[in-house]
Amino acid sequence: MIFKQLARLEWKGFTRKSGMVQSILMGIGKGYFALCYLVIMVIMSFMLFELPDSENLEPLPGFFKFAIYLWLGDLIIRYFFQKMPTTLVKPLLVQNIRKKTIVNYCLTKASLSFFNFVNILMGIAVLGRMISLNTGSVSSILFALSFTLLLLANCFLVQLLNHVTKFALPFLVVFAAILALDYFKYIDATSYTKYFFETLYNYPFLMIVVSVYLILLLMACYRFYFRNLSLDSAIVTKKEIYKYYDLNFLNRFGTLAPFLKLDLKLLTRNKRTRTVLYMSLAFLLYGLFFLLNPSGAFEGSTFVILSGIMVTGGFMLMFGQYVPSWDSSYYPLMMTQNIPYRRYLESKWLIMVLGTLVSMILASFYMYFGRNVYLTIIAVGFYNIGWNCYLSLIIGAYVRTKIDLTSNKNAFGDTKAFNIKTMLLSIPTVLAPMIVYFILTTFLKFEIAIIVFIAIGLIGILLKKFMFDLIEKLYKKQKYTTLKAYK
Repeated sequence: MIFKQLARLEWKGFTRKSGMVQSILMGIGKGYFALCYLVIMVIMSFMLFELPDSENLEPLPGFFKFAIYLWLGDLIIRYFFQKMPTTLVKPLLVQNIRKKTIVNYCLTKASLSFFNFVNILMGIAVLGRMISLNTGSVSSILFALSFTLLLLANCFLVQLLNHVTKFALPFLVVFAAILALDYFKYIDATSYTKYFFETLYNYPFLMIVVSVYLILLLMACYRFYFRNLSLDSAIVTKKEIYKYYDLNFLNRFGTLAPFLKLDLKLLTRNKRTRTVLYMSLAFLLYGLFFLLNPSGAFEGSTFVILSGIMVTGGFMLMFGQYVPSWDSSYYPLMMTQNIPYRRYLESKWLIMVLGTLVSMILASFYMYFGRNVYLTIIAVGFYNIGWNCYLSLIIGAYVRTKIDLTSNKNAFGDTKAFNIKTMLLSIPTVLAPMIVYFILTTFLKFEIAIIVFIAIGLIGILLKKFMFDLIEKLYKKQKYTTLKAYK
């Protein structure tokens, strides 16, 4: 069995599976964001030479000072978005195919990653800018090659980090926090990291060291996959020891308490749901993309509402759209029990409300950008509670994608989750509050507009009984279709 045959089998699996049109449409959407990422990273590779002007540094020393941001940004993006080099190994393991061939094929797939293509273009951008600065052709080529190899090594470093989550996430968070403090001038960490890149430039032969680093990571990945590639490890689920949580304080919610306890355990005990919590924290920083814009073009615009939706509703969007998919592994059994559907849905709604409230509190650091910015975020938070939490539940009724809670695979979406209904229902989640905010701020003063915006959210909360009557009917109507999807 050679690589060409394995690739042909994967292609047949893609073209013959159900919902291929949806997969293609989803791929087009992902392609758009991939193109945006490519443009941003290549432009950043150019801009790092110009950024040091504000610190009275020459372009080349300035790039050495800030190159660590490119490396860390690439690593973090890969950690959350790069797919692991997996294939349908279960059928292959019972065939007369050498493990070495399967592992080599998986690692070859990883090497052809889109992120690696972006890294190569970033290296070309750095090389072009260095040559334009007349820094010496040979030195520029060797440094650009070393920098590119350093970025390409992230491809294999991420694969190892994905299997040591307890170490990887604290490492990434601490590293990112140090660089954030450096960016805001609280510390000067980059004054030390710059020596690493300066050394690569001044001593071109160190490209050999970077190459050895890349090869060692590749060998480590090969050994890891080779050792863990067995039928038992692919089929048998490892048992995990869970800590006991005293959640008796939730008893005050009465009949909702048992559901809330199960949901909190679901969120804290499984890889997939923990990823949602981590990404919810990351969404708190979404507003910085607009507010840190040097031109200030987004300040006071409706795009601040978009920031508010993501900052306060990141958890709501990622959790709500997968109700009841989070319970897909035991959903058929749950439907045979005497469980009021309304209580089940209300518990999910309450979890989203609590998540939104916590996000509103954690987002208090946006007061640094002014009182009006934080008031806008608070107003959007109330709107999310009043209306978008209901919309998230409605979207979840149509997703119906089975979730493996023990895996981070497809942590950011699944092609099965994409259909016309979910797309149309997602549009009001973003556009409706932006339109309402635009109308209010056009005819009213800012303070009055914010009060009215909050009032609209409170009206949604007061209409809870009416909205849940509609949502309950929808879920009951979709009940047997959902049961069939989870089998």
